[in-house]
Amino acid sequence: MAIPDGWVQAAVAITPGFEVKGDPYLGVSGDFDGMGISCGALQWNIGQNSLQPMVKAAGKTAVLGAMPTFGAAMWEACNSPISRGLSIVRSWQNGSALKPKAKAELRALMDTAKMRAQQDAKIGRVAQTAMDQAKAWNKNVEPGKRLFCWFFDLVTQNGGLDGLSRKEVTDFIAATGPQRTDDLICDFLKSQRGNSGHVRDARKNADAWRNKADGDKLEILAMSYLRSKTASSAWRHVVLNRKGTIAMGDGWVNSGAWDFSRFGL
Repeated sequence: MAIPDGWVQAAVAITPGFEVKGDPYLGVSGDFDGMGISCGALQWNIGQNSLQPMVKAAGKTAVLGAMPTFGAAMWEACNSPISRGLSIVRSWQNGSALKPKAKAELRALMDTAKMRAQQDAKIGRVAQTAMDQAKAWNKNVEPGKRLFCWFFDLVTQNGGLDGLSRKEVTDFIAATGPQRTDDLICDFLKSQRGNSGHVRDARKNADAWRNKADGDKLEILAMSYLRSKTASSAWRHVVLNRKGTIAMGDGWVNSGAWDFSRFGL
């Protein structure tokens, strides 16, 4: 099915928005995750060879034009083995933080018409995969916007459902009781211990979401809870903060408050 107008824009505002301030197309980060540099709305990177094809498709002229100081090295990084590319872009950083000029030039590159077009094409493919998965989950009935945005985040961040089935979700809700399902989930979030920002987010979400999940919110929140169980125990509440905020339309993620009512969630 065709993706309705505005849905992709909402998904792009939500998923990259958790990580990037401002225009997500200009998002640039350093080697915090071992990927060298990560750029653009969906953080394509050198380490996974996801950024290089986009840069090569944009062309050397576009790269040199946007990056007068680092362009030649960027072109080399994207046309070399990954190990060499990582070595090049890591030389532009202090630790895992990009030096200001390198960051500014990378942002300029991602803002060019050619790189925006590359991002749009990649986002379109992710969006179609998300729509296909959401429709399959919904038993081939056209999904709603909330479910689409949830699957867009899943495809981008996690790849897939990791074996979770709709029957597991419906059985979980039935066994727990529709009136108790959100309480069980919120009790889990409230029980988190520690002083990290993610733990504080979890406790705030427990208070914000209790007794407010109904309709598709309840099912998608339950999906979020069960999908989070496949993550390592240290990261489970982090996954649930993120997925649950999309399910509920508001919440706390990465120490920030989010409200997606403007997107109809």
